[in-house]
Amino acid sequence: MSPLLKAILKFPLRLLLILLYILLLRWVGDLVDIIRRLLEKQRRNKRLHDDRRGRPLHCRPRCAVVPPVVYRRADPLLYSQAYLMEQGLAVTWNNPDIQLFENGVPVSSSTLKPGTAYEIDAQIWNNSLDAPAVGMPVEFEFQSFGVGATLTPIGTQVVDLPVKGAPGHPAHVRQTWVTPNVGHYCLKVRLVWADDANPKNNIGQENTNVVAATSPAVFTFPVRNDDTIRKQIRMAADAYQIPRKLDCDDKPGKDRSDRAHPKHRKRGTFIPPSEKDADWTLARVRHDPAAFPIPLGWTVVIDPQAFVLGAGNAQNVTVSITPPADFRGEKPFNVNAFYGDELLGGVTLIVTKGV
Repeated sequence: MSPLLKAILKFPLRLLLILLYILLLRWVGDLVDIIRRLLEKQRRNKRLHDDRRGRPLHCRPRCAVVPPVVYRRADPLLYSQAYLMEQGLAVTWNNPDIQLFENGVPVSSSTLKPGTAYEIDAQIWNNSLDAPAVGMPVEFEFQSFGVGATLTPIGTQVVDLPVKGAPGHPAHVRQTWVTPNVGHYCLKVRLVWADDANPKNNIGQENTNVVAATSPAVFTFPVRNDDTIRKQIRMAADAYQIPRKLDCDDKPGKDRSDRAHPKHRKRGTFIPPSEKDADWTLARVRHDPAAFPIPLGWTVVIDPQAFVLGAGNAQNVTVSITPPADFRGEKPFNVNAFYGDELLGGVTLIVTKGV
């Protein structure tokens, strides 16, 4: 074969190789570009995810949302029986944060006189170290003695509640109340704060009755169903009293409490940011309802102990408490009404016997 023919045959082969080389470079370039775009998209998605963290789903990535480390909310509270029992604690209806006064002298809510002016003193706490509650309304109400009665407003006062531990904490607010002419009544104090870190601890009730032990001491009070559905009511009694406060040196750390008392840990409960370090496990150990049974030698009879209430109906419940023969002084008993596991209300009954 002549050199000319060989050159002609080699030219298309070289051209083909050149074209293949060009195509290969372009394909590699496209592949690199695809990889670059995928990586950029991944980085962008991560930035969007970080931007949206803690934001509602409908919020655009650049919404002006204040981060939790900056935003602080007040947590006004008082002794709230419903919230404490929701946490698995025993409660008393002789509220330590509600006290009545007559002419400056403290009086028991169970010995009130009809048509008499009293001053209700409510002790208000703030569980937040960062946010005060300025100009907070405090509503005072009363209801007839028993469980589930209709509330009647007494009045509303306004209080400035400083942060926890500041001067003026806890705050006190007073409301004058003229008792109705007849009947025995219970008091409720309600804290109204729209931006509350924990709105569950804003209602406290004072509901006590004292009867002398004349073998037995007999209490009668109504249980009402203010709901629109029929309810199976269960009554239960205990001898709980608020124990003495622990010294700071005696308080274990939360982790140590959880390890020492695993059965008292309760999952799934609402713990607001202001209570994230609260030792609820230790509180359940010290205020466990099972740790305050009816004492030996005492007899407590509830009649009826279980019953069905239709919507809007009421049932009188009689509690007979017989003390031991050598009993002297006073002894409180708490009688609570439940619908399933839901606390409907209750009363603290105090049995007294002189020397």
